[in-house]
Amino acid sequence: MSNLAVQTERGPVVFVWALILFVCSLFMPIVFISWIQDLFFFSKSHWFFIAPQSAFITFAIGMAWIPIVMVGYLIMKLKFDFKYLGLFSVLLASFSIPIFLFAATTYFYFDDTGLHYNRLETFNQVTTYDWDSFKEVKKHYAKRENIAYLKEYIFVMNDDLEIVIPYEGAMSQNEYRLLDKLTEQNVTVTDNYMDLYE
Repeated sequence: MSNLAVQTERGPVVFVWALILFVCSLFMPIVFISWIQDLFFFSKSHWFFIAPQSAFITFAIGMAWIPIVMVGYLIMKLKFDFKYLGLFSVLLASFSIPIFLFAATTYFYFDDTGLHYNRLETFNQVTTYDWDSFKEVKKHYAKRENIAYLKEYIFVMNDDLEIVIPYEGAMSQNEYRLLDKLTEQNVTVTDNYMDLYE
């Protein structure tokens, strides 16, 4: 691969940037998603605001697409002499923009009215689930070193959509609010705690 980079005029610079972008795609989605969502979507009225794992993975795919196109550009430049290869590569790399947009607008949050969820497959289209839209809530326990701990909450909606929220940070701090609202609506809350010890 280093031979390929040296043999082209812009090869070393393009190759180094491709490498940097690829490495950044492993951890920068956390920074970018958090920053974008804090800037555009977060409000003080939200109890807590979470980007699901799918948002980070999708953003990482978008970031990884750019260095893939850059390396493809280097390979094509070495083998062929296309007049508009650079422009074509930029157009291919620009396919990452909609991927970034869909990833950045994937989130859910709880507030006094219920759960608001913007799915990955929709662009900035929030679905609101009132508190009476919850069919069931499952507390999922897991074992680590033979000790049971609350791993996540699984919220089952009336339309059978399941939303999994890890039990950490803001979720654990707002658990009492959620349980109060769910109790008011007579939503069944189950857990698998005893199943771990059978």
